[in-house]
Amino acid sequence: MKDLTGRIPLYFIIGCLCILSSCGNEKSGADDNDIIDVEPTGAEELFSVVTLNVDGLPKSINIMDLYDFSVNEDGPGAEYTPRISRYLADMNYDFISVQENFNYDPQLYSSLSANYDRDIWPGELDLGKKTTDFRFITDGLNAFWKKDITANRADSVSWTASYGKFNHAWDAIITKGFRRYDLILSEGSKVVIYNMHMDAGDDEDEAKGLDGPDRRARMSQWRQLRDYILRHLDKRPVIIMGDLNSWYERDSIKIQFIDEIEKTGRATVSDVWIELVKNGSYPEIFDGIVTHDPGSVDWSRNGELLDKILYINPKGGARLYPMNIFIDHEGYQKDDGTPLGDHSPLSVTFKIRNQAL
Repeated sequence: MKDLTGRIPLYFIIGCLCILSSCGNEKSGADDNDIIDVEPTGAEELFSVVTLNVDGLPKSINIMDLYDFSVNEDGPGAEYTPRISRYLADMNYDFISVQENFNYDPQLYSSLSANYDRDIWPGELDLGKKTTDFRFITDGLNAFWKKDITANRADSVSWTASYGKFNHAWDAIITKGFRRYDLILSEGSKVVIYNMHMDAGDDEDEAKGLDGPDRRARMSQWRQLRDYILRHLDKRPVIIMGDLNSWYERDSIKIQFIDEIEKTGRATVSDVWIELVKNGSYPEIFDGIVTHDPGSVDWSRNGELLDKILYINPKGGARLYPMNIFIDHEGYQKDDGTPLGDHSPLSVTFKIRNQAL
């Protein structure tokens, strides 16, 4: 996590309408770099997905031609975002969800345009494009899908709660939320996908145990997502993915999201990492300060990513079966061996059964 507020005086930052966004300053992490497989289940159609925070904050923003305000100097920028695009194209995923697609959209789509359709770009971080409450009108979310898939963005929803306008990771100056997509795959399977970016935490706040407001905002978002999904749940299976900024030891995802959906008797819910890596065992909430493991290169917490892929199988409907999960550290690098961005790609291949709806 990057704390940039000390680089220039705070009054100057606020006077410049609080350009700095934190929605990607946290690191995602996992210690695993292996593909973890299970045996095929005889499902009818394969479908691969990936979620990736592309770290698309600008490296700097010029203020009135007087000052270059450093925002994300170590990010991929215009130089390495085309390599992110080539990486995603080479990996050949069926559906790609991204977060922080702010200022380098042409570069991100450059190698994908031949084989992928896409959602509308949400827009860059621009001083001229903000609301009167100093909130940039962009969620940074986007998605790309193979041209043989029919996809429709059915909704785009902003979080009703966020925290930190000029501190606590600055989430409240970005219009974060989630997007819902209705898909018909090449062989006719129907799937619903949610892509999202939740409130971040600040590393210093977490280390001091001062991240309570961030956690409360994030759990409000989990509850908002839960209630929205239940209102729209039908016989189609659901995939939930994105930069969720959550660890199970820190946020009560299991109790307030997974268990509450399953209590309705309408569906089952699972986190693919928990299912395939942790043998179905969810970490318990830790009563104390929860932050990344000391010395972890990508802010992991006992191998757990801040990014996640969950899925929901509705009762009596089509069913998803996760076949593998892959966290790619080694393949997602710059020339000098450092990561292309501050998140690692997290991908899952599903099989779909009984999908005729």
